[in-house]
Amino acid sequence: MYAMVIDLNKCFGCQACSVACKMFWTDRKGADHIWYTIVETRPGQGYPYRWMEKTRKGQKMSDDDYEKVPNFDYEKLRNHRGMGLPYIGIHLQNGPNYDEDMGKGMDVKDAWFFYLPMICMQCEDPACLKACPAEAIYKRKDGIVLVDWEKCEGAGDCIDACPYKRMFFDKEANKAEKCNFCFPRIEKGEPPLCVITCPAKARFFGRLDDPDSPVYKLVKKYKVALPMLSQYRTKPKVFYIPPVMAPAKIDENGNPAGDRVDYTYLEELFGKGIHEVKRVLERERKSSRSELMEVLTEFPTWKL
Repeated sequence: MYAMVIDLNKCFGCQACSVACKMFWTDRKGADHIWYTIVETRPGQGYPYRWMEKTRKGQKMSDDDYEKVPNFDYEKLRNHRGMGLPYIGIHLQNGPNYDEDMGKGMDVKDAWFFYLPMICMQCEDPACLKACPAEAIYKRKDGIVLVDWEKCEGAGDCIDACPYKRMFFDKEANKAEKCNFCFPRIEKGEPPLCVITCPAKARFFGRLDDPDSPVYKLVKKYKVALPMLSQYRTKPKVFYIPPVMAPAKIDENGNPAGDRVDYTYLEELFGKGIHEVKRVLERERKSSRSELMEVLTEFPTWKL
């Protein structure tokens, strides 16, 4: 079964994964608002807009929660000699990562935020599959969850059923769609695009049942990679190494003044296991020879 691990201590929010995926999979009419993978700033609203809050409250997503196709008024641009976005007829809101880097804390001494790449979790027990009235969503033997467009009737029940809101609706085709883990690449022995385009090498990919795989070592052997929002019991196969290695706050004299990390917020996302993850990472970083540190820092050679 294939799985992905994303190290949030390494991701620096460049959106290379998002752009590569967009250009390859959803660069077409009707899919303007569809981002199979996107990097959010947390704490933040996320994309679709406030999806985590709406999931918690059992609320449905609306069209206003997604990116709108920009309508540029180039005449205004010419008349105002390039005075910026307010003059060309668009108002940006609720788009992907529109609240970039806002985070928590108002001063550089205590500001805290981290980047959270979002992608279909390829759940072992997918809520989208259960919700589809046309039985158009299925799970392959290797764990990849796919949508059969020939069966999809555009009911949209899967969109609200997904607790991560990673199912999207193609308005042009009147079909639901989602990240497919780049399965055509996997079938050729190549990892997903988001994995190979990450300049920080923050994404790891492989079989969860292969002891030589980096995802096996990170999830099962050292247990530093955790599922997100596990309370929804979908058993996601995308795991995260929580961002517990942030620098300390700084006091008025420029000296370290306690943890910058909001552990309560991280517990909401990844559970109380974040504290053990921090302990393990701190221990392994001090070791003169650590297999875990080698996995996290080596340039990966992908053998699927």
